[in-house]
Formats: sequence, C-alpha cells, structure tokens
Amino acid sequence: MNSLNKHLNYLNPSITISLFRLCFSIVLLIQSVHFISGEFINENIIKPLILFPFSNMITPASETTLIALGYLLLISNIGMLFNKTARFCTIVFFFCFTYFWLLDKGYFNNHYYFISLICFLIILVEKKSSFKKNILTPNISIIALQLMVFIIYFVSGLNKLNPYWLFDLQPIKHILEAKYTVTDVNLFINPIVIFLMTYCGLIFDLFIGFLLFIKKTRVFAFVIVILFNIINFYIFRDIGEIGVFPFIMISTIILFFDPVKTKKLLIPKSKKQTENIKHSSLLTKLLIVFIFLQCLLPFRHYLFSGYVDYNGVGQRFSWRMKLMYKEVNLQYYITDLRTNQRFETNVANMLTNKQFNNLKYFPDLVVPLAKKIKEISRKEKGIMYPKITCDYNIQFMNHSTQKLFNPNIDLSAISNKKLTNTWIKPLKK
Repeated sequence: MNSLNKHLNYLNPSITISLFRLCFSIVLLIQSVHFISGEFINENIIKPLILFPFSNMITPASETTLIALGYLLLISNIGMLFNKTARFCTIVFFFCFTYFWLLDKGYFNNHYYFISLICFLIILVEKKSSFKKNILTPNISIIALQLMVFIIYFVSGLNKLNPYWLFDLQPIKHILEAKYTVTDVNLFINPIVIFLMTYCGLIFDLFIGFLLFIKKTRVFAFVIVILFNIINFYIFRDIGEIGVFPFIMISTIILFFDPVKTKKLLIPKSKKQTENIKHSSLLTKLLIVFIFLQCLLPFRHYLFSGYVDYNGVGQRFSWRMKLMYKEVNLQYYITDLRTNQRFETNVANMLTNKQFNNLKYFPDLVVPLAKKIKEISRKEKGIMYPKITCDYNIQFMNHSTQKLFNPNIDLSAISNKKLTNTWIKPLKK
C-alpha cells in the first residue's frame, strides 16, 4: 500500500493532461457549434411535445434560458482552449452539457455520458495548466483519465462476450447490411468481412487498453486506435449517431504519451520554472472511489432479472454500444372507459425521430409516453377516464417476433419508478 501510495502521488509533468484537454476541447467545439447552428436545442428540447428526463427534479428552463445556455456552452467550450480560463470554463461546460442530456433520455447516448465524465475528471485533476512552465502533478491525475479510457474499451469488449456477437455475428452483420443499402458496396455483405469486423472489434476492445499501458506496444496501439476509430466513423456516419465520438477517442491517445518526453518537446529549455501541484488526501480518495464506481456501474444489470439489452434495465451508462438491434411495430390506443370506445393514436407525430427510435431500444420510455397521452386525451379530447394501452411487437436480434408486454394493461397506471423488467414479458428463447 505504501508503494502504491507513493506511485499515485509521485509528481510528473502535467503537460499531457493540458495537451489532451486542448485537443479534446477542439473536437468538442465541432459538436458545440452543431448544438447552436444545427438547431439541436430547439429541435430536441424546446419543440418536442414530451421530454423523458432522467429525474423528475430535472425540468427544462424557459425557451430563452435554454437558448442562452446553448450559447454559454459554446462560449465556455471556446474558453476551454485557453490555459488561463480552462478550468473555470470546463466547469461551466460540464454543467451546461450534462444538463442538456439529462433533460431527455430520448436522445441520450453513451458518447454524451463519456464527455461529461472526462470533463468532470479534468476539473478535478487539472488545477493549473501551462505550456510555458513545467507544472508537476501527482500521478493519479493522469492515471484516473487513462483508466477511464481503459474502462470504456475493456467493458465494451466484455459486453461483446455473448452468443449473439460470438456466434451469430450480430449486430455487425445487421449494421454492415444497412451500410450496404446506403453505399451499394458489396464488400459490406461479404461473409469474411463480417466475420473479421466482428472479431477484430472484440479483440480491439478487450486488449487495446493493455497495449496503451505497455510502453513497448504503445506506438502500435496509437496507430490501431486511429485506424479503428476512423473506420468506425466511416461506417456509422450515415447509418447511426456517432458524431465526433471517434475523434474524441483518437484524442485520448495523448493521455498515454510519455509526460517527461512531451515536456521536453513542448516546453522550451529556457523555461526552467517549475511548479508543484499536490492533491489533498480527500481528492485522491475521491478519484479512487470515482474510478471504482465506474468499474462497478456497467454491471449493475446483474442485480435485475431479464436480458439487459432486451428490457433496457441497466443498459444505460454501461458501455453497451452497438450490441443489438430491434425491429419494432407498435400502436398506442386510447380507450374511453365510460363508453368502451377505442381510438388509435399516432405517437410518431408526438415524438422527434430520435425519441421514436429510442422508444424501441429503451422500454422505460413506454410508460411516461402513455401518461402524456392520457393527459392529452383528457385536455384535448374530453375523455375523462382514459385507459392507455399499446400493442408492442418486437423482434429482438434473431428471435421470433413477440409481444413486449400485455397489450391490455393500462400503461398510464404503472408507476414511473417501477422497473420495466417487472411488467415486460421475458425474452423467448
């Protein structure tokens, strides 16, 4: 323990953290500009009829405030590029960005979660930054960031150790077939290519973290990370929502640069001023607990019954990325309990495309939507005693089509706090 404590608190140049933060911020800037110029806030937060917040305590601000927060996010992102304003602006960006994705599960993805986690760690470990003098920081500062990158890769690999991935070559086969329909390139439906993409993806995720930590294999790992993420970007840019995530992951290789060599390369020899930054024991413990929780959180689905990718319980925050596909056909109904009349309702008109797409991947959106339909039917249709049901047919991976839940249950009567695995039918084998 004494040796570990000495290693974690040994002072090393913080130049790699500052360089990473700079490159990370540049990549984020592309996304922040999209938030503003691409009408992201307006289309996904202001306009939607319903939002699916992660907590009832998180509510959308007024339209003016939301737009102002969007511009504040952009300005703080720009401020992250400069050493003097980096830490304060990272704090502002972290709160603005995290607030936006917490407002709606309907457009959440793991990429947003990862960005928030990295920003949080940068806030904790980069107390001062400069490219003009040698700033030394405890080893744990860089190790915490490196381990976060290791976790996302390794856990993603562990999640791929399932029969669908290993034997059915799914969902890679499905993804490449979708790519083929867009590009008309026969290579994407070649069985050998599908096999290689499936197993190369598995091997990459399981071992790349170790290769990055080992000095002798580090340069090789850098090349593989760059190639892997460029291929990912090409494949998913027109058939999925991958955004700038591959380039964020490419930027993380900076965290594995040798800090001493990087310091010699970037900081002029004439600048001999050195400043030591030490962490309090409380901060060191906080970083250790944070990383420990990040190791446990992705496996919380084992506490619940049912298959995680099917019922969605424990699926978020678990690095279960591109692990499954679903084909869904659903229809919501409103039944007037006084007259027993039943009406169809088109939920596609009530949701954004992203919300509607996530409705089939995350069944916990089904109940809040039913409650919103109930509210609308009372206010706009004058149905004072509505029952909201849904005929939800799902084909999960290579399984036959089945009912996700009883089509006669009143979804609006189910508590939002009730886990979906308690009212969803188990996956048929």
